[in-house]
Amino acid sequence: MKVIQNKWLDNFLKELATTKELKIVSPFITDNMVTHLLDNWKGNKIQVITRYNLNDFRSGVSSLKALRRLIEKDVEIKGIKDLHSKAYIFDANSMIITSANFTNGGFFNNHELGIKSESEVQIKETLDYFNKLWSFNNDLLETNKINEWQKIIAENRITTAGANLKDFGTSIIRKVIGDKNYFIKFYGRGNERANWNEDVVDIINGTHCHFAITFPEGIGRPTRYNEGDVVYLARMIEDQEYAIFGKAIARKHDRIRDIASNEDKKHIEWKEEFPIYIRVHSVKFLNTTFKNCPKMGVLMNELGYECFKKTKERHDNGEENINPRLSLMRKPDIWLSEEGAFWVEQRFNEAKKKFSLVPQTFIDGLYQGNPKI
Repeated sequence: MKVIQNKWLDNFLKELATTKELKIVSPFITDNMVTHLLDNWKGNKIQVITRYNLNDFRSGVSSLKALRRLIEKDVEIKGIKDLHSKAYIFDANSMIITSANFTNGGFFNNHELGIKSESEVQIKETLDYFNKLWSFNNDLLETNKINEWQKIIAENRITTAGANLKDFGTSIIRKVIGDKNYFIKFYGRGNERANWNEDVVDIINGTHCHFAITFPEGIGRPTRYNEGDVVYLARMIEDQEYAIFGKAIARKHDRIRDIASNEDKKHIEWKEEFPIYIRVHSVKFLNTTFKNCPKMGVLMNELGYECFKKTKERHDNGEENINPRLSLMRKPDIWLSEEGAFWVEQRFNEAKKKFSLVPQTFIDGLYQGNPKI
């Protein structure tokens, strides 16, 4: 591994000389660097991941002319919203990870730092990262799209008002979570918190959350849940923590159908107090103990007010010093923000790969409610 502090173009061109397939990740790209690339390119394929934020092109930190020239040379280009990473991958032989954009500033003027590596493991990890980003956007950039953007920019030159233009890149958060709402439903009371070493399967048996999540009477019906929304299931744990142990797809609440039946209450007595249902399907439970589940405390510490829909709205409306933990007090559930949903989705999938899921045969063998939906 080599640390690079200067002579960025020399290092780039040295690796480029024998490269057949080049992959570039750079939020900003300018025309002079495209000239250096095309003048020295002898390979077969170039793929570029960049940003499509029209404010970047309007201000000149990135260049539509540069992207047009690349397309004319059959370079494949995709755009990712909020892209910040920079990487240059030369076949599977070497790669440079750096703070330097593919711009004059990045390669000649700014104080940048990076590393070059020929490690197979590190190159593979970087290629995996590139391919994951690449998979989020199905469409290659075409010249007609550049023409449209140039027209928008020409009609919205920077004024004293500084009108903000659209970012046409693919939002990874939106790609992952889609247009659904995401919630976390809590199980347990403040005076009956679970132990970290308890098994997830025990709470499934004790709540029947595989077919319905429950709400108390007296707080209204849970009408904010739409058909297809995602609800994560969390158990209140000692140390004022919550372990996220399951994930389900919600059905929209039906005022007649979605009440615990007498048969349901015979199986779980506390449904007398919590008889209101949101029925769920396609439920997945982590096959482990609570200590291995994603933790809401970590979510709140890392994202702060951005983790929940309401706390983020309060901040956007000018409120400061928001403590997201206060939003959990005496609540049966919480509505996640897009950022919070993305965080939980990632952590749950990581835990699922590591610890697997409770077998579907086990879930199918449980009481399924009366009437069964």
